[in-house]
Amino acid sequence: MTDRLKTPRITPGAIAGHVGMNCNCPLCGENISRRRLKKVALPGESSWLAFRWFLECPACTGALQLHPHPFECAASRWVLIGVAILNGGALLFGVKTPLSLALLSMALVAFGPFIGRALVVPADWPRYAPHASGERKA
Repeated sequence: MTDRLKTPRITPGAIAGHVGMNCNCPLCGENISRRRLKKVALPGESSWLAFRWFLECPACTGALQLHPHPFECAASRWVLIGVAILNGGALLFGVKTPLSLALLSMALVAFGPFIGRALVVPADWPRYAPHASGERKA
């Protein structure tokens, strides 16, 4: 049983030389990668329909926000723009695409951001940042 606990878990990111993002809480340093974060409305917002919210650290109840890498933002934007251009061009010119090309484009849209994150985003990039409101329920 102890040998099984010591063996490293191989993930697709580890195969590519990427261990994963730094999912530690920036306020308390606790690893929250496998913990569920509570989404909390900011003061003055409705609790059931909040447009402004923050994530609450389960260890220190500090206010966190997601901290995406600039590549993640740009990649998702460019993938959506590319799909819109391809679909618009196909609709405009009446191009009938084969099923294999449609499946390939759907796979690219579905798995492209994950592949890009595994290959480009550095392993020490922090996944969470302190929320701008600076709330902490000590």
